[in-house]
Amino acid sequence: MMTVDSQPNKATESSVESRQPCLDITVAIPTYNGAERIPQVLERLQQQAGVSDLHWEVIVCDNNSCDRTVDVVADYQSTWPQEHPLRYCFVAEQGAAFARQRAVIEAHGHIVAFLDDDNIPAHDWLSNVQQFAEAHPQAGAFGSQIHGDFQGPLPDGFEHIACFLAIVERGNQPHLYDPKSKILPPAAGLAVRRTAWLDAVPERLFLNHKGKNAGLASEDLEAMLHIQRAGWEIWYNSNMVVNHQIPGKRLQQEYLVSLFRCVGLSRFYIRWLGTKDWQRLFKIPAYIANDLRKLALHYLKNGPRQHNLTTVTACERALLTSTVVSPSFLLKKASRDFWQNRVDKTQLPERQQWLQRLTDAFEERQLVLHQQAVVFLDASTTLDNNLATPCHHEILLRLRCHSSEERLVPPASFFPTAERYGLMHTLDRRVIQQVCRRLAAKPVEATYSVNLSAVSVCDPSLSHFLEEQIERYQLKSGSLYFEIPASVCMNHLAAATTLVHCMKALGLYVTIDEIPDDLEISSDLMQLPVNCLKLSSRMVVSASPKLGDWVHFSQQRNIQLVAKGVETQAIMEQLQSVGIQYLQGYYLSKPTPLT
Repeated sequence: MMTVDSQPNKATESSVESRQPCLDITVAIPTYNGAERIPQVLERLQQQAGVSDLHWEVIVCDNNSCDRTVDVVADYQSTWPQEHPLRYCFVAEQGAAFARQRAVIEAHGHIVAFLDDDNIPAHDWLSNVQQFAEAHPQAGAFGSQIHGDFQGPLPDGFEHIACFLAIVERGNQPHLYDPKSKILPPAAGLAVRRTAWLDAVPERLFLNHKGKNAGLASEDLEAMLHIQRAGWEIWYNSNMVVNHQIPGKRLQQEYLVSLFRCVGLSRFYIRWLGTKDWQRLFKIPAYIANDLRKLALHYLKNGPRQHNLTTVTACERALLTSTVVSPSFLLKKASRDFWQNRVDKTQLPERQQWLQRLTDAFEERQLVLHQQAVVFLDASTTLDNNLATPCHHEILLRLRCHSSEERLVPPASFFPTAERYGLMHTLDRRVIQQVCRRLAAKPVEATYSVNLSAVSVCDPSLSHFLEEQIERYQLKSGSLYFEIPASVCMNHLAAATTLVHCMKALGLYVTIDEIPDDLEISSDLMQLPVNCLKLSSRMVVSASPKLGDWVHFSQQRNIQLVAKGVETQAIMEQLQSVGIQYLQGYYLSKPTPLT
């Protein structure tokens, strides 16, 4: 049915061997869009007591966040005590399992202690981690006592489902998790021996997922099962206390039912992994039969109608229902993963190299940006009389080639990798942040134009992000253009319309880029209140008969019209003759670094 890969992380053995632990503890904080939550965790870590004899560090593993997480960490790094360093890692592949794996590989501590970005440890948490690790050398992992800090009303009967929200209150005495009990600690507040993780946990867990939309959960239990199967003990340590902040939305029925559905869909694999090979032939059918029996009894007891169920009974039904379909769901997932890996190997043979380059660029907070001028030429202007005036600059993104630090490559080389791993919205936002910092630092007037991907155009949170950047860097109205490809606007017209109106309200300028030759001026797209239109290079080079129509339309609407792909004097003169005054291309201006 499904195979269990219990081999250690071979892909990273060389890097692990070159990074031997030299500290007692590494506190790892995986986070996704945790800019608002991380400060509380970091503040509490600074207040830890009884750690004067400890050598420890903190790693924030940014799991492809698109908020200000990197800026928040950088602010703390500027004042963080040097005796226990604060480090930042960017994890490109979304999913908590990837963030934890990267944390273990990067850790300098013998013990890796995990805190989620909503976990507030007690003041003596770190000292208790070290004491327990010393007293129980056979323990490969040990979990905390976790209390809930609930920020909303609890549903009736919540105590029956609290453990699914990582609430762990199992007495005031440490005890060993018996493998026969099928109970294991969650990753929140968990401490693991680095060697145990690297020896037992595969580099890629089967239950890796990208949030609840993937329909999976329990990747932390999968990792614990691998460690337990390798012969390590797993403990509950009541002296390690963590408060888990749970916002009100996570206590609502919709969220809880979704959570239970994900847990149920993952359950078959957890059972498969937790059952000995020779027992699977007998136990798995028994599990399935018992699941069907429980689901039938639940329907008999509570009735078939979903809207009549309380929150707790709705969660129970979601868990039972998804557990029943778990085998077929996971079999389909295994098939999808297999074919996706084959496609990746065929279409993206260098994806890991580009993924590493993107990761390095994000961690260093320095993407390689160039600028190319859009120049103004009226009918009487030539390049010889030095009257060509740059009106603004388009930002062009580059990455360093993996074979040469000096060679830069255009987006076509690494965009397929970025799209495959969901990094386009992160790229867009990092470019925007870098350009905004440049605008704030430059003493003279400057106007830059930034390209947006389809993912960003369809992201409803982008307008809020832009508002934050404008306020943070005190940008002037009209100093920043955003270019949206015409194809993206046509495919996502509703989202593009909403975004354009939001940008206009913020004082931002909008360009529709790559206007194709077959686009009708009367189309709905042309009704958007934009500031600029950019004709595609193909239309310019072919001297399309529609050029005059676009000039007339832009003059009527008082919209700036830019012709791209101006590579020769003949093309420039042809465009001037039809009245196009804003031109962009290598003949007029080659890209230069944005310093």
